Amino acid sequence: MRTRANAGWLRAVLPLLASALLVAAPAGRLRAGESHYLLMFASQRIPNVPDHAHTFATFVRVTWPGDGPCPPSPHLEAQTISWCPASGRVRIGALHPEPGRNLGLEETLRLAQENRERISLWGPYEIEAELYQAAARQAAQLEAGVVRYKANDAGYRSDRVSNCIHAVSAVADGSRLRVASPGWGEVASYAVLLRLLPWVIESGRVHPHIATALGLDAYPVIHRTVQPASLEAVLDSIHHLFGRP
Repeated sequence: MRTRANAGWLRAVLPLLASALLVAAPAGRLRAGESHYLLMFASQRIPNVPDHAHTFATFVRVTWPGDGPCPPSPHLEAQTISWCPASGRVRIGALHPEPGRNLGLEETLRLAQENRERISLWGPYEIEAELYQAAARQAAQLEAGVVRYKANDAGYRSDRVSNCIHAVSAVADGSRLRVASPGWGEVASYAVLLRLLPWVIESGRVHPHIATALGLDAYPVIHRTVQPASLEAVLDSIHHLFGRP
């Protein structure tokens, strides 16, 4: 009888002991810290010509052990969407789609410098994890060769044929992004950023340490901000387009 009673007592107490140990365990062993960021880029010549303009973006996943604040040197995973013709030459008047290539961030920045294009950056902005995951899927689709490149991709589905603008804007669900002419370079990248703003946690706050960790301090990047929807902002964008930094 005593043995059966002891066994019943243990069955009742063990779940309570397990719960107590779970609560007492260090938080760092239970979960890890994680955050996600968007860096929206544009490169273009002045004056702005479509053959020398590019829209690209980098999405970053940052992780660190424990659930405390992000340390100075976390682990970074970056997904860059920089969709270019495999030939390296943008041809606005090309009649047919051609093979494309998704470039990495550093290669894209070097190419912009070689082409004498100024580089603009919005962010880094913290974003919802959902947008990073969508960007990772889009980058994988581009790199798998499913999508072809065409600078003027009107009339095509973005999951089959795309220019650099729609390759980034396709990360967000919804109708295809329309950009008024001249719809390339900084104007296009800003339009894509507005499309992605619903996933941005705080558009008025940037996180420069992410840019530093990606090596952007070595490049002559012009830092841009999200402007209010006003006439002044529209005029400012026009000034940027035609040469005022």
